[in-house]
Amino acid sequence: GPLVAIAGQEQIVLYNSDTFELLGILPFPEGIPYVLKFSRSGSLLLAGGGVGADHGKVIVFDVKTGNRVMEVGDEMDAVLAADINASQSLIALGGPQRLVRVYSTADGSLVTEIKKHTDWIYAVEFSPDGVLLATADRAGGLWVWEAGTNRDFYGLVGHQAAVTDVSWRADSNVLASASQDGTVRL
Repeated sequence: GPLVAIAGQEQIVLYNSDTFELLGILPFPEGIPYVLKFSRSGSLLLAGGGVGADHGKVIVFDVKTGNRVMEVGDEMDAVLAADINASQSLIALGGPQRLVRVYSTADGSLVTEIKKHTDWIYAVEFSPDGVLLATADRAGGLWVWEAGTNRDFYGLVGHQAAVTDVSWRADSNVLASASQDGTVRL
C-alpha cells in the first residue's frame, strides 16, 4: 500500500504517500530508530535503534494494528542495521559492536553471531529468497553469508570507504552495494 514510515526521536510516523495524510505514530521509547524496513510481505515494520553507547533493540510492529509483535536484541549500543527474512523466522542486526547477531522470531533467542567485521556494521539484508545474508561495515567490508548455516559465502572487495547500504535484486542473484567512496557496485 501507499505507506511511508519516517523515523523520529522516540517515534515512527506513518503517512499515506498518495495523500500525505498522517496515519499514525508508533512510539519507540528505546531511543532513535536508525533503521526502518518493511517485511517482504509488507505486513510487518521492523525498527532498529536505541541510544548510542547505552542500549539497542529491534522492535517489530504489525502494520495494520500498530501493535508490537516482537522484540529482539539487548545490545549495549544502538542498532544501526537490521532485517527480517522473507519467512519472518529470523532477524539479523548489527551496529557499533562489530557483530552480526541473528535471532529467532519464534522465541527471540540468539541463533548465531558473526564476528568477521572489523568496524561498525552499517548494512544488513537477507536475500528475497532467504538463502543469503549480506552484511557491510564502515571499513568497506562486505560479506555474503549462507543464511541457514552462517558460513562465509563471498567476501566482496572493491569499495574504498564505508559501505552504507546493500540491496538485493528481486531474484536474489544480484547484490547492489553503495559506499561513501561515491560508488555503487553490483
